Amino acid sequence: MFSVAGVEMWERFSFYGMQAIMLYYLYYSATDGGLGLDRAEATALMGAYGSLVYLCTLAGGWVADRLAGAEKTLLGGALTLVVGHLALALVPGVPGVTAGLLAVAVGSGALKASAITVLGTAFADDEGKRDAGFQIFYLGINIGALLGPILTGWFQTTRGFHYGFGAAAVLMLIGLGNYLLTRSRSIASAPTDPLPRTALPRLAAILASASLLILLAVVTGTLNTGSAADILLAVTLGSAALLFTRMLRDRSLGDVERRKVVAFIPVFLASTAFWAVLNQTYGVFAVYSDLRLDRTVDIFGAVREVPASWTQSLNPAFILILSGPAALLWTALGDRVGSATKMAVGVIISGCGLLVLLPFAGGGPSSTPFLALATAVLVITCGELLVGPVGMSTTTALAPASYGTRFSALYFLTMAAGTAAAGVVSRLYNPEDATSERIYFTACGMTVITFGAVVLGMVRRINRLAQTETTAG
Repeated sequence: MFSVAGVEMWERFSFYGMQAIMLYYLYYSATDGGLGLDRAEATALMGAYGSLVYLCTLAGGWVADRLAGAEKTLLGGALTLVVGHLALALVPGVPGVTAGLLAVAVGSGALKASAITVLGTAFADDEGKRDAGFQIFYLGINIGALLGPILTGWFQTTRGFHYGFGAAAVLMLIGLGNYLLTRSRSIASAPTDPLPRTALPRLAAILASASLLILLAVVTGTLNTGSAADILLAVTLGSAALLFTRMLRDRSLGDVERRKVVAFIPVFLASTAFWAVLNQTYGVFAVYSDLRLDRTVDIFGAVREVPASWTQSLNPAFILILSGPAALLWTALGDRVGSATKMAVGVIISGCGLLVLLPFAGGGPSSTPFLALATAVLVITCGELLVGPVGMSTTTALAPASYGTRFSALYFLTMAAGTAAAGVVSRLYNPEDATSERIYFTACGMTVITFGAVVLGMVRRINRLAQTETTAG
């Protein structure tokens, strides 16, 4: 239990720690230790990277099920993460960023996909211990997400960016070492649905072709820092559209199941909109914290300016504080408020979080009180507590029986699409123009609120379909 929760905590520690300072590394000038990229391109690149992480999670699950088994995939992902962080720490410039971010995305995807499976397998016959294990697992995720930006941000401001990336590598090594020393030797690591050996040559050919296409796109300039988020957004939405089309045209599905699939479309779009808002905290909000926020604090009588990266610890801090009260609230409400209603209201609340900063649009350096940004993040976090836990519940309730796993994949695609969308729209953010900034926060907030309102208007239909027994097609 503690070994798996520990490796996930350290992975989140290193992952969020690296992510907290990466945007600044991309757009800070060379004299400040950065690469000097255009700020809009840097935020778009971070959106593309985040989307790639979620896509790699889907790929990691496939590798665990068909090729390597869950534990081997976990160990491979952890090692790949270490390599990625070391590349960022030791290799300067664009080559280090390219190799590092790709390795971190692949490693994080593989580890996230397999850690849950390993933990579930360890307590397959003991429901009580399994629930306790996942509770500790979730706690570890948020502890890592809280402390990671604080440590790497401190290293970045006192020693430089590469020391911050190096700290992330050390943290991941600690997590990997802890897992190897404390892991249960009884955990099986065989693939649950092994790929036939005869299919391996075809798989190798597909991977080689995909790699060649990506290389050609980079060489020809089709794939670059500005277009990566656009391409990944198109890929994720296209993949979702193909899966929706396949299900709706599947003659084996009954009328009720088809209506469930149709009812999930607005849920899919609303979930995508929510993840686009949440990922503003790693892009636009990070820029805002750097340029606009008053970050001076009084620490035992000494007034100091905290690193901008520390603001990215606000969301996990609020999650840790509010998760308990939220669980008590859901217990008290019971079945009186359905999952679809919670999700719709959560999306609406998260959109309101972007509107909190409207009164401060166009201000100068240090013009926005820290409390204002903290309030915006708090509102978005309240939305997350509604959307995150119940999103998968709604997904599984509407899933056709023959598409259970693939329907769950749709939920992960909302994360990938939302993160990519955050990168795409972030290019429109201009913190140097009050009107532009006001339009950005208003348009993004109201768009998300509209998506939530549409789902709220369809709640009765969604709930009715979710509770309807599936009929044979």
